[in-house]
Amino acid sequence: MDSVLAQLTDGQSLLQVVFEGTLIGQLVLVSLLLLSSLSWAVIILKGLQFYRFQKEDQNFLNLFRESSLDQTYKQVDIFPQSSLAYIFRKAYQEINQTYRRLQKPTSQHSEATVSLLNERLQRVMERSFNERYAYSEHRLNILASVSGASPYVGLFGTVLGVIDAFQGIGISGITSLAAVAPGISEALIATAAGLLAAIPALMAFNHYRNKVRNLGGQMRDFSLELTNRIEWVLYEQLAQSGK
Repeated sequence: MDSVLAQLTDGQSLLQVVFEGTLIGQLVLVSLLLLSSLSWAVIILKGLQFYRFQKEDQNFLNLFRESSLDQTYKQVDIFPQSSLAYIFRKAYQEINQTYRRLQKPTSQHSEATVSLLNERLQRVMERSFNERYAYSEHRLNILASVSGASPYVGLFGTVLGVIDAFQGIGISGITSLAAVAPGISEALIATAAGLLAAIPALMAFNHYRNKVRNLGGQMRDFSLELTNRIEWVLYEQLAQSGK
């Protein structure tokens, strides 16, 4: 009994069990290794992405609050990963295009003009918000798939290992633990590998989903701040044009 337990807990024996296991069992372990590698690649990429999001959003927000709209637009391209800069760029371009089409309306039409511009502004910011929200969620479905599928792939390997163990008993007629240990150990390795692949993916998925929700809240708050500032600028311009 002690020798079998020692075999199951020894690192070299575990590798030996893997290499001497069934072909299907090895395919299961290779599949789990690939799933785990894929999830870790996504975890690292998303971590770097959200780091750039946070850094550039903060830098852009400082610029936005310290500069005029025109000055901010001139420097908006230096924040390619900023969701706030993306929303600002789209909103600024839309307002400029719409305002030029109205051919510099006077203060007599100020309420109607501001109302029209505000409606178009809300639509373009909503569209920009949806685009950036979807972009920030990109590849999170991979983590969800890995966390959901890996335990079942590991369970599949476990079932195969148990079946192989009982087949060994049936063929040899020996019911000792030493006869079934290889199949049981292969089954346990598959179970552990499935959990090792699933747990980090699940934790990372929940972590990044929370970051996406926080980013969504920041974009909503910025959209309101940008709307208020653009309306104020428009009222000032319309008031000056009426003098």
